[in-house]
Amino acid sequence: MIIKKKIADKIKNLFLTTWAAKRISYRTGSRMIKYFTGTPYARQKYFKKKVRAFKTFLKDSEISDGGVQMLSEMLEKSFIKQWRLASFSYLSDKKFTKYVQISNLETLVESHNKGKGVILLNSHFGYGEMSISIIPRIGFQDFYTIIGTRGADTPKFTAINPDIKAKTLVFSNLSTAELFKVLMEARQVLNNGGIIHLLGDGYQGKSGITFPFIGKLRTFRESYAELALSTDAEIIPIFIYPKKNNFIQVDLYPVLDKGNDEMSRKKRINSIIKQYVDLLSEKWMESPQLINPGHIEAYLNHVDKEIKIN
Repeated sequence: MIIKKKIADKIKNLFLTTWAAKRISYRTGSRMIKYFTGTPYARQKYFKKKVRAFKTFLKDSEISDGGVQMLSEMLEKSFIKQWRLASFSYLSDKKFTKYVQISNLETLVESHNKGKGVILLNSHFGYGEMSISIIPRIGFQDFYTIIGTRGADTPKFTAINPDIKAKTLVFSNLSTAELFKVLMEARQVLNNGGIIHLLGDGYQGKSGITFPFIGKLRTFRESYAELALSTDAEIIPIFIYPKKNNFIQVDLYPVLDKGNDEMSRKKRINSIIKQYVDLLSEKWMESPQLINPGHIEAYLNHVDKEIKIN
């Protein structure tokens, strides 16, 4: 087993190089990942911790166990994701058009054309990071993604094709002051009619609102709601995830309702976040295999909605 792990680790490290992003085709690499993650060794040994957390999540959230197929899909989706994101960005225009399917693109176009700015609200579900290369490639050049330094310095961003990579607003992951500074820069982008891409389920920052989330209590940050109200930007949820044969589906949802001036600011913020929490909960329940494994582990550490007393 030690020999198998050394070989798997060696291949993984190779895939994380810039060379691999440019030289290993998206189709070939995806097939190799699918093969490895579907083996008994991968499920029972190499990804033992992830498998255990995933099964615990399914049990705790009372989601029906999809068996080996769902488990394999979870591992396939998450393994060497940095390579997949980078390799995908180097697809030719022809292959890009072949692999990417976008629903409700008109929603983003209409909101962007209003000139009030758009907040593209993403999450740790599926291949959310692909927005970094997909959105600029389909014609939106005033697109900025907010990202922490830990993410900005990893291959999931540094290895992406520089010709189509999104502009960035980078903050220190451990600094609330830095996050505030970046949000002020984001506000300027929105006031100029641009697009800000950020995560609606991130843990950065200290303030937030707690909601019931799939049987547990989870705090969600207020930053994007505050940003939308202060700039009058429209908020559009986006989900990007793999389909059969490595095709990529991009789903753009209707603009979130920001309420009206007759409502208190606090009530409007609560309403905005609640809409997204409900949508994210629905996606988690529908396709748990697409959740970021790290967020599954975080979910298991949250407090239960109802404390059971024996």
